[in-house]
Amino acid sequence: MKPKSLLIFLLIYITPVLSVYNHYKIYPPFKKYFTKQKCSLVMDKYYYINCYSFEHKGTNAIAYKIEGKILELGSAGKRPTFKSDTQIPEEYRTKTQDYTHSGYDRGHTLSNQSMNATTKAQASTFLMSNITPQNPQINQRVWKKAEDRERKLAKEKGSAQVLNIVIYSKNPKHIKDNIAIPESYIKIIEAGNEEECYQIPNHTVMDEKLIDYKIDCEKQ
Repeated sequence: MKPKSLLIFLLIYITPVLSVYNHYKIYPPFKKYFTKQKCSLVMDKYYYINCYSFEHKGTNAIAYKIEGKILELGSAGKRPTFKSDTQIPEEYRTKTQDYTHSGYDRGHTLSNQSMNATTKAQASTFLMSNITPQNPQINQRVWKKAEDRERKLAKEKGSAQVLNIVIYSKNPKHIKDNIAIPESYIKIIEAGNEEECYQIPNHTVMDEKLIDYKIDCEKQ
């Protein structure tokens, strides 16, 4: 390939891939959830910010922005494998094997489908620091509906700021390697002039209608 042709190829095909996502900067109203008092470790994952708890061996909160135009690109490829997060000290890391035969799903706090337009973005959502033990029904149904809702609003309004808060009881139960099982999950979505908040319990439920888990955003 001639040098000029190579340059054109790089400009057309490579540059857009590199610039699909911008480095996420914390949305000011979400900053209070990412303090040293609330987080053992605040991790900047480029695509999102993770407030990690050493005590629970799982995330306390994750914030990110979804762009409607990026969602329209679709997935960059097949789902990658789960990986331990080496940014976390080894004694507080979790492994995919910790969930085997636990009765709980490896539940994404930030959904793969909300951040999968590039292979790197997608891989970032498969870090075990983004995973908590999630009731299978909640993970596959009610929580999924909340994830679908954030993407729908992002497409309608152009973008959405999202905060996922993981709630633990004072004396949580654990799966293998002392990983705490969350009590519930809160999702806050701000898109244009729309603000929606949901709190979803981490146990089997009879009611799978997302609207019935809507809560007052002013109290969050």
